[in-house]
Amino acid sequence: MQELYDFLSFKTFISPYMLFVFYYLGAVFVPYLCFKYAKKFYIYFRSSVEEILPHQYRFKIFLLSLGMFLFLEILWRMMFEYLLAFLQIRDALVL
Repeated sequence: MQELYDFLSFKTFISPYMLFVFYYLGAVFVPYLCFKYAKKFYIYFRSSVEEILPHQYRFKIFLLSLGMFLFLEILWRMMFEYLLAFLQIRDALVL
């Protein structure tokens, strides 16, 4: 009963637990959805892309896209690490 009271009176935060949920949603689910819809758009605009983009640049664009994906995943991870560190600092100061 005390745990419920602490939760309702904001003495216990759910943020550290929810941050893990949102991190994995953003790190796994969002890229999956982006890939799924990008694939649909590519199929729909395939002829236009093949006319505009020469064959020699496709591999370079693929590498650039992969690099951007990795960079954004690292930034996503760093953002959540900073949030968790902030919450740990807050917990240490409250005690």
